[in-house]
Amino acid sequence: MNIRQVLGLPEVLEAKRVVCVQPHPDDNEVGAGGTIKTLTSKGCEVAYITVTDGRAGAGAGGTAVVADELVTTRRAERMHAGAILGVGVQEELGFPDGGDYTIEDVTARLVALFRRLKPEIVMTVDPWMPYEAHPDHIKTGLAVARALQFCNNAILFPPGDQPPCEIPQVAFYGTSYPNTWVEVTPYWETKMSSLLAHKSQFDNEEWPLLSMYFGYAAQELWRQYRKDPEATGYAEAFKVLATRQLHFFPTALYD
Repeated sequence: MNIRQVLGLPEVLEAKRVVCVQPHPDDNEVGAGGTIKTLTSKGCEVAYITVTDGRAGAGAGGTAVVADELVTTRRAERMHAGAILGVGVQEELGFPDGGDYTIEDVTARLVALFRRLKPEIVMTVDPWMPYEAHPDHIKTGLAVARALQFCNNAILFPPGDQPPCEIPQVAFYGTSYPNTWVEVTPYWETKMSSLLAHKSQFDNEEWPLLSMYFGYAAQELWRQYRKDPEATGYAEAFKVLATRQLHFFPTALYD
């Protein structure tokens, strides 16, 4: 039984309002850049919520001073990348990249924003991806799932400026359990341009190999979707679930 069909929920590309929640300033582009551009080209209103400030993205060359400067740099890069994809609204929560914040901290902030933005679908990283070890990814994905559960709960999250509401579904990118594929061939180069807008992360000697990997992975997803090992094109994949499937729904893994 397809629960989303039973509930009459729209397909991803039919949505008119989508919110994309990312742990770091470049995750939306990596996981869903082609889909985001496809949505905005169809008139969909897309908003970004970025959970952390990206200060730990300097790697081995990082220092406290570099980290403070990187926050400003990555904010500008995020705005530029979003503009390339047609994103209209960008919100930032400002938690420290890799910092000691909690899932509960993020959940409370997301509930307030979801109630204001009222998306039809929320996109985010899949916190249940096997071997995912990055705490920001795990905390962000779980916080989104919890916020979707409790967005309509006035007892646990009393109304502020916005009343409780129900967000019907979620699309996890970077997932090992996809059930939805989106062709992004027409916008593949646009996705690559949005990634290169994050110069602090991708404008380096690793980019040729990394871009090759991104292309290979997207081509494999397209072949998987088409069930044709010779098919040419690019796709992005998602685990799309109705919000109701995020609680006491053991068959959700196989949907």
